[in-house]
Order: sequence, then structure tokens, then C-alpha cells
Amino acid sequence: MKTTIAFAVFAGFLASALALDAADTHATLPPQPTAGSGLRRRAGSSNVSAAGPFVGKLTWYNVGGDACETKSKGTDMVAALNKPQYGDTSKVSPNCGKCAKIKGDKATIVVRIVDACEDCKFGSLDLSKAAFKAVTKADGVANKISWSWVKC
Repeated sequence: MKTTIAFAVFAGFLASALALDAADTHATLPPQPTAGSGLRRRAGSSNVSAAGPFVGKLTWYNVGGDACETKSKGTDMVAALNKPQYGDTSKVSPNCGKCAKIKGDKATIVVRIVDACEDCKFGSLDLSKAAFKAVTKADGVANKISWSWVKC
């Protein structure tokens, strides 16, 4: 039984990876939620944001202490969602664990939402350092990027 479940999880992950556009550049795939990983969505929640595209700024931050109750590192391809789209930052957002496809001036990447950015305006994302370096040539802030929700 455990082998069958593990194979099904692997097959789903492989199918998702193969479905990514061949022109996209991914340093590493976003971390996948697993039992006990801490990645949670609020029970009974649904998507609270339209599919996009959204336009905003990209910044980077030192990952840790995620609002989505994950254990992410700066080398993970993760992002903090702006407060207007995240919602109440004292709770786990329905957008926690969702993936966003970001089109930057260097590459197009996919990140997983694991945190909230209190100071970010609607449409903006705060990325892990690895994600920021992968998507843009900018040093600290990338203006006018676009992103959309995608299936993880």
C-alpha cells in the first residue's frame, strides 16, 4: 500500500514537472507539500484571488518563520504574497501552498507561496534570494513584473 501511494505521488510530481513549458527556467521546483511538512491551507477554503496576470514589484527577503507555517530555506523557490492577496496575516491563507509563475527579465520561474509580505502592495511578491536571482537581473527591486497562479 505504501509503495502504491509513493508511486502515485511520484507519478503526479513527474507529470507536473513534464507539463512545465520547455522555455521556462527553474533553478529547482518549489517544495511539494507532504504529510507532516507543515504546509497547510485553511479548512474549507477556496481560491480567493483571480488567476491573473498580476503586475507588481519583486523584492527578496531572508526566508524563515513563514506565515504559512512551513519550513522554507533561502535556497527554496518560494515567495511571500502581498498582504492584500494573502489576507489576514494572523492566519494561514487559502493561498498558502499555491504556485505562481513569474515572468522576469531574466527567466520565467514557478514559486510556491509560503509567507506573507506585510509591506508589499497588491500584485507584488517578496521572493527567496534563490528565486529572485533566477528570475531577474535586478539587484534589489524589480519593477513591473507579471505573474499568474498556476497548478503546482
